[in-house]
Amino acid sequence: MLELYRRWGQGGTGLLTTGNVMVRAEALTGPAGVEIHAAHGYLLSQFLSPLVNRREDQWGGSLPNRARMLLDVVRAVRETVSPSFAVAVKLNSADFQRGGFDTDDAREVIAMLEPLGVDLVELSGGSYESLAMSGRPADARTQAREAYFLDLARDLVKTSPLPLMLTGGITRRDTAERVLDGGVAMAGMGTALAVTPDLPDRWRRGGEAARNPRLVTWSHPAWSLLCERRQQRNALRGYRAWLSTRSAA
Repeated sequence: MLELYRRWGQGGTGLLTTGNVMVRAEALTGPAGVEIHAAHGYLLSQFLSPLVNRREDQWGGSLPNRARMLLDVVRAVRETVSPSFAVAVKLNSADFQRGGFDTDDAREVIAMLEPLGVDLVELSGGSYESLAMSGRPADARTQAREAYFLDLARDLVKTSPLPLMLTGGITRRDTAERVLDGGVAMAGMGTALAVTPDLPDRWRRGGEAARNPRLVTWSHPAWSLLCERRQQRNALRGYRAWLSTRSAA
């Protein structure tokens, strides 16, 4: 997998590793950093959400309690790695569910992360129950366009003590530049790079993506998940074909 990431990086992309990562010294000899995923309705995101987290102990209730799990994970990771090793957190700008994690919550959590040695917070949004992260409009602030969460990011960047990175629907260079002009430190891409792995190099040469990713439009979470998984498999198939041409060259 690390070799695959290295080849991806040859297309001009800086990589953040997130998801199921073993944070042990012997497993982290290659990467320069790691990202803790606390967005999109996964476990840490569920702890943060007042809609999902109904606990009545030290892990639920107030936002400091709901954020306790994330903060403990961040502390444990920071203690394991060297001071020069980057630690980022992926956080929802909002869940886009009534009664869920919102932008004011995100602002407070970012402030909680700052003294723990976090280097960067990546902003995204939504979950598989509210598919804002896949381009499905959640409210007036997240149109079905590129840079889905830019308006929310511009709001958060005003008070954030940490550099922010914005991910969600960025496929064109002018959109990435608009993100940076809004005060965000970095523009992140996922699906666009699965479709066009050498996209940053194309931008340098004045080109654009080979094609734009299709938006997920299913309304039911289960169908949406299946549709997105199929699109990911197709993108991976195309990526492997691209990787073989690079290897041959």
